[in-house]
Amino acid sequence: MLYLGRKASSTQNISFINNTFVFLNDRDTLLMNVKVPFDTAKNEIFNMGIFYNCHLKEDSIYSITMKKICPSDIPKGYHNYYAINIISDKKDCSKFKEIVKNTKYKYLGNYEKYVDINGVIFEIIDLNPKGDCFLPH
Repeated sequence: MLYLGRKASSTQNISFINNTFVFLNDRDTLLMNVKVPFDTAKNEIFNMGIFYNCHLKEDSIYSITMKKICPSDIPKGYHNYYAINIISDKKDCSKFKEIVKNTKYKYLGNYEKYVDINGVIFEIIDLNPKGDCFLPH
């Protein structure tokens, strides 16, 4: 997929921001959303990239492997948007609808591995090339 860039937008929680990564896959545009904590007191948007702090380069081609997950698959210690601001579909827990619920700012977790595309939650399993990533040992 060709990476075109990133844009930020609001979410249904004042303490989270939506980092949208824009890709072109053949002729289709793919919007991959990463919900990250937003410190309203400092008005700071954290852009840690995706996966393991991968800062993608515009006009570069990436291969991303993902799997659908349920909100309960995200570690409990994370202060994550999907545990706070969604209602899962009863038949497919990876599908969701957003609800309004504000919380206090906390940055607890590795948010960049968890993305949503068209109302479905995914975990990024692999990304190539990894040249600009900070991978855990």
